[in-house]
Amino acid sequence: MKNLFVILMLSASFMATAQINSFSVSVDGSILFSEYAMSRSGNAGTTVGVRLELPFELPVGQLAISTGLEMSNYGKQYNYNDMRTVGGEDPGFPVIDVTRFDYKYVAIPVRLKYTWRMVYAQVGVKAERFQKQDLVAEGTMSDPAYLNKPLLEVDDIREKNVSTEFALGVNVQMPNRPNFGIYFEPNVNYMTKSIFKNSTLENNQLSYGLKIGLKYNFKNLKKS
Repeated sequence: MKNLFVILMLSASFMATAQINSFSVSVDGSILFSEYAMSRSGNAGTTVGVRLELPFELPVGQLAISTGLEMSNYGKQYNYNDMRTVGGEDPGFPVIDVTRFDYKYVAIPVRLKYTWRMVYAQVGVKAERFQKQDLVAEGTMSDPAYLNKPLLEVDDIREKNVSTEFALGVNVQMPNRPNFGIYFEPNVNYMTKSIFKNSTLENNQLSYGLKIGLKYNFKNLKKS
């Protein structure tokens, strides 16, 4: 985590001293799918973020560095608690209390992107922080098949993590609006540490999805 904050400070210093001729601001969102321990099937999630990007022209193509803020919901965790009492309900039809919480994170990314014409490749690292929350009551059910699932507490989640990111994307400029563009960005995100503090649940989360964003370019800043 400390190394990532050093990268952030160096990036900020570089941006402050660079001869900036243009930059862009974008907002984006995505639908993603995550793989993590103890999860229920159907673990789709979402992300939403804002990005500040500084481009630098190369003899062939363009290099850019970016940072911003991103909020992610990597999916949901469901817990199933047996509510039967001795001498109570028929064992074949137990009453199960269902609760859940979301894998919600706030992240600060640092990304490096190379663009050639409309296509780009991007790598990055993100400092991620889990947003602790209370369990949400989902109701009750009576399916015994869920009783063998281990109970996972919110306190089992690691609060701070670092993830790596790789993406390929396409930029599309809007007709008659040279400063506006849309980008489509398939991406993969991998957490470098287990999302769980509990070693018996160890799992490095892998997520993948498609990000769609709207970008505005501020160009020719040196011109009076």
